Amino acid sequence: MITVPVSDLKKRFSYFIHLAENGETIQITRHGKPVAKINPGKEAEQQKTKGQIFKEEMEEWRQKASDWLTDEAIDEVFNIQRTIEPLIRHPEDFDW
Repeated sequence: MITVPVSDLKKRFSYFIHLAENGETIQITRHGKPVAKINPGKEAEQQKTKGQIFKEEMEEWRQKASDWLTDEAIDEVFNIQRTIEPLIRHPEDFDW
């Protein structure tokens, strides 16, 4: 479930509707308190997103690899990938 303030929902409404179409539930808050939910339709609930499939497959792999690889070692490998600076940077990253 994704939690989003009303102000963010107003700015990016179509994005959150897209997420709901892909099976996500969106909880809307006002001043930090839940006021509404956007639930996916029945068809969207049955479809799995690529991210959900990847997450499930990764969890299965972690369980299989737990005999010979620790969680810390797995996290270390994936953290290395996240810390590498991308070769191409976004223009907004520069001070113009």
